[in-house]
Amino acid sequence: MVIGGDTLFYGDFKLANIFTEFQEHKSKEAEASLVLGCQCTEEETSRFGILEIDPVSCRVTAFLEKPGPEITKSRTSCPCFYIFSKHSLPLLRNFLQENKDGPLKNRDATGHFVHYLFSRQPVFVHNVSSRFDVGALSSYVECHKYFLEQDQSTS
Repeated sequence: MVIGGDTLFYGDFKLANIFTEFQEHKSKEAEASLVLGCQCTEEETSRFGILEIDPVSCRVTAFLEKPGPEITKSRTSCPCFYIFSKHSLPLLRNFLQENKDGPLKNRDATGHFVHYLFSRQPVFVHNVSSRFDVGALSSYVECHKYFLEQDQSTS
């Protein structure tokens, strides 16, 4: 499992549901991995990795790293939350080896591995309502306000 430290999810996020779905996919395809997806605005496509997904199987058909809105019709962002199959580990080694002489950003951004993986092994999407990318102060403040309001509404 890989989770970005600057990603927080809304209160309806349920880790147990994600693990259950991962296990369901693995029972059908042992090599299956699972990533999260959530809707974003047209303007946000250039800030996030964007998934293109088969609407029937929920399988990833493309991963685009921060495309402009004119590049894809998809508005499904891919937060840094991935559950990789144990079968993907040898591919991670291959990915790093193939990119060892390239720029660090090609090895360091986790979405690049998702892009590498989906054409080699099945990668499915579990959709969540939304997320906070708290890598910037403004989004951190927005996230803080959200959770304060949630806390006050349950008190």
